[in-house]
Amino acid sequence: MTAGRLGLLGASVLAIALTSACTNERETITFVNDTIRTTRVDTVIRRDTIRFNEFRTFNQVERLGNPLVAEVLLEFKDHGFHDVGTPATDRANFTGRIVKFITGTAGRSQATATAIANTLLPDMITAQTDKAANTAGYLNIVFNANAYGGRRLQDDAVDISAGAVFGTLLDPNNASPGLATDNVPAFGGGPVPGSGFPYLANPNAPTP
Repeated sequence: MTAGRLGLLGASVLAIALTSACTNERETITFVNDTIRTTRVDTVIRRDTIRFNEFRTFNQVERLGNPLVAEVLLEFKDHGFHDVGTPATDRANFTGRIVKFITGTAGRSQATATAIANTLLPDMITAQTDKAANTAGYLNIVFNANAYGGRRLQDDAVDISAGAVFGTLLDPNNASPGLATDNVPAFGGGPVPGSGFPYLANPNAPTP
């Protein structure tokens, strides 16, 4: 008989006490939820991970779709709220916050702020395979409603995002050129990936 205690990061995460008794292929598991004080007992095959996952509680602790949405456009106090959220409620929860940052901190127009917020929310990368391949590119959908929203390997997503918010990609007025790039070249200045599968670039030459 073994006893253990399982926990995940965060004070709000449920703690689960687990006791298991093993006999060859089968394992009887007792789950006790400390918060609502319920107990459930079941027997599963120890190597049957799909079946075993029915009894696990998974907690979303972070998410990232479009670069810089949480890290730059949302206040630090909202990061946790965003991390445990879902794309279905992103526009309702974060449109006002993003527009406030872009019009206030970045000093851009309401139209520019609204266009960026409508493109970045919901916070997930959209790739529309029914669109013309030559329209592919990160945030291209801002410039062309019939374009992809996805990212290409060669897209410097941080520079594109910063260029839209602070630079002249969308609006030439009241831009802040010094904030429109992270000054890191695409691929870190290393080899460029190939255009066909498996897209791997040639390795760097060894240092003598």
